[in-house]
Amino acid sequence: MLRRLLPLAILITLSGCGGGGGSSSGGICSATAYTPNYVTAPGMTLRKWNHLPIKVFFQTTTPIGITTIEQHLRDGFNKWEAALSRDLWTEVVSATGADLVVQVQASAPQSTLATTTVFFTSGSTVINSATMTVFTWSSIPEADYNPTGCHEMGHALGIGGHSNSNLDIMYFTGNLSGLLTTPDLNTLRTCYCDFASNPLTDPNPPKTRGPQESETYVFPAKQ
Repeated sequence: MLRRLLPLAILITLSGCGGGGGSSSGGICSATAYTPNYVTAPGMTLRKWNHLPIKVFFQTTTPIGITTIEQHLRDGFNKWEAALSRDLWTEVVSATGADLVVQVQASAPQSTLATTTVFFTSGSTVINSATMTVFTWSSIPEADYNPTGCHEMGHALGIGGHSNSNLDIMYFTGNLSGLLTTPDLNTLRTCYCDFASNPLTDPNPPKTRGPQESETYVFPAKQ
């Protein structure tokens, strides 16, 4: 269950947590566990959920063409699942208990295509919850929403930064193919060192222990 992208930047809102290279703590593998990857790319911070699949709630339904923007986002999310042969997300019908809440809304300044924010406990690599907002206006090509969903799900699953290669879907401007690459997949594998040997299945992880912090990834519209 994926596609192409536009330019993007990171806005980090923290209270005492900086960026950094790939961590080996909190169940995250070393940078050499799955290669090639971009774990050591400048500004990269890896995080993870302590349960999979994460529960996703779509707050809106936004028609476009013969489908919806939300369906394009779902298809983008699904590219990670198809490439990794893993159940990474499941859709739920209420925001209550959802891990990731997704909404589509109009953008007045037409300057931002999407934002994803992950919330975590200070000092922890574990994501507690996340939100994703995808903006829309009439001049955005319908085909851009699928790769946008794929890129943003990479952030929502724990890739806290961007590749330094324009061949990867997680490059700050995305890639031209709209396809996930081996470095994309290996970087997410590094977030979840126990992908193969210890599947994450805890349906009710603790949500708040200590001060909460957040990182927000902002995806600017193509100029």
